Amino acid sequence: MLVGFFLVVALQMVLPTPQPVSATAIRLTLLWQACSQVCIFLLPTLAFARLFHGESAKFLRLDLHGRKWLLGGISIAILLLLLPITDWLTYWNEQWHMGTLEEFLRSQSQKSKELTNNLLSLTSPFDLVLQLLIVALLPAVCEEFFFRGAFQQILQRWFGNMHVAVVVTSMVFAVAHGDVYGLMPRFILGLLLGYLFTLSGSIVVNICAHFFNNAMVVLLYYLFHRQQIYLDPTEPLFFSWSTTIICGLAAIMLFILYFTKIITKETTK
Repeated sequence: MLVGFFLVVALQMVLPTPQPVSATAIRLTLLWQACSQVCIFLLPTLAFARLFHGESAKFLRLDLHGRKWLLGGISIAILLLLLPITDWLTYWNEQWHMGTLEEFLRSQSQKSKELTNNLLSLTSPFDLVLQLLIVALLPAVCEEFFFRGAFQQILQRWFGNMHVAVVVTSMVFAVAHGDVYGLMPRFILGLLLGYLFTLSGSIVVNICAHFFNNAMVVLLYYLFHRQQIYLDPTEPLFFSWSTTIICGLAAIMLFILYFTKIITKETTK
């Protein structure tokens, strides 16, 4: 990861990152972000898996069996049901007070929101496809390979405990996004993805859930900028507590229903 990071920094010195002020500049910035994702997350993971584990696909659990795609669909349903909970967590997270650092951290969070808004401001069908590929699909693949496929498995071997590996990986995953005021929803997403990976035995399940999570954001911005919806994607939806509780219980039941057999198999090995 460090090698990939320094490579991106070196490229920035040679090819300065364009400022997203025009349609062409926005597309170039998106391509630049794609390059950063590949260099920092994907290439180091593939190199590590190849050098130290030989069979990269087996180590990263790239299982494309039909049942895994079904579990990927179930993971999307669970993610949707957890939306009210993550919505309230987002609102609570945004109320945090960080003392002397608060002004700086809030300014950084605002800059991140403004950058996201600019990158997702184009409204042509071509740009929607580009955004779905670069903002939704590519991070889902690169980050899941890095955080769950490699990092979480390394921690699980070190600690010998699945739960510790999932929690620590989720914390690193949340912090790596660099936004304190989006820490909690990303941590909860990381927990869900961590357990889905461990219990399903396939990175495909994670990629499906992670892609859907990113794609929802892309589509909301797309519809917002086309003025087809008037809901600001950065604002919480404020679901009722009854809706939040019912959806949360349904998500737990769905998780248990489709993953109990997998859990039983894992514990009896």
